[in-house]
Amino acid sequence: MSNPLPRLRTLSEGRAMVVTDLHGDWDLYRWYRDHFLRLRARGLADYLIFTGDLIHSEGPAQFDKSLEIVLDVLQLREELKDNLIYLLGNHEMPHLYGVTIQKGDVTYTPRFEAAMGEHRRAIIELFDSLPFFVRTRAGVAICHAGGAAALATPNGQTAILHFSHKETLAKARAMLSPEQLPILREVYARQTQEPYEQAAQRLLAIQGPDDPRFNELLLGSIVSAYIPEFQLLWETLFNKNEYEYGEARYTHILETTLHALSFGFKPQTVLVSGHIVCPNGHKIVAGKQLRVAGGVHARPYDSARYLLFDVSRPVSSVQMLLDDLKSVFG
Repeated sequence: MSNPLPRLRTLSEGRAMVVTDLHGDWDLYRWYRDHFLRLRARGLADYLIFTGDLIHSEGPAQFDKSLEIVLDVLQLREELKDNLIYLLGNHEMPHLYGVTIQKGDVTYTPRFEAAMGEHRRAIIELFDSLPFFVRTRAGVAICHAGGAAALATPNGQTAILHFSHKETLAKARAMLSPEQLPILREVYARQTQEPYEQAAQRLLAIQGPDDPRFNELLLGSIVSAYIPEFQLLWETLFNKNEYEYGEARYTHILETTLHALSFGFKPQTVLVSGHIVCPNGHKIVAGKQLRVAGGVHARPYDSARYLLFDVSRPVSSVQMLLDDLKSVFG
């Protein structure tokens, strides 16, 4: 029987350990993994939830263990099955679309594109399968970024909760006729001031024009500019919450997100996410969101936190979750 809401997981009983944004930090990933397995062996945890952004370190390449983490997650899924939940983050998503993301002087995607190598197919299939949200009988919903304006309308809710990356890419491919490709490559080169083949090799780690992925930079440009569903996905994963919308508007977005995730189930009262830097490892946003920093987003780093809570125990306010925040470094 297929999942009627493929991008939404529903949990009704058990204890969940929620870990946010590790960005290639192998040592911290291994600590969380091993700590969860110890808790699970003692009957103290049932679900391990990664909220996305396991990949893309900003540091030197030798310290970026993004590939090792994702390969370990693939292996761990064989053991934990549905008890391992990996949500799509804004750093995983671009690899499905040939989209390059950067912040300041840091361009994130090329290093991981090159690292995937022979593992690329398995990793892309993993990323393609990832849900976007978790909801629980406790009334605690979980996602990567936070409240999403895309969920404010019935059409947006349908698009996001039933999202198909394959269908979205197919719409973009239908707009790329073979006759247009040489012209589009020339346009791309003029806009970027870099020969298209050189850019494709640098950004996507392809071997040359005969590579079946040679035109993916063009595909990424088309999908990001002309496919409405992709715009909804981008807003859902990349938005900066109250920093982007302001407190008043974001409070409304947060409320509509919780309402949308409640449909046909228990009312969702609190949203848990990562994605944004937190002083002392966590922050309460708009009274209904708990932002947790599991690693690199904690300021200072040794204030990193994770959440361990009972998914069946009713939570009526974000303050009720504060006792469930646990320190990584004691």
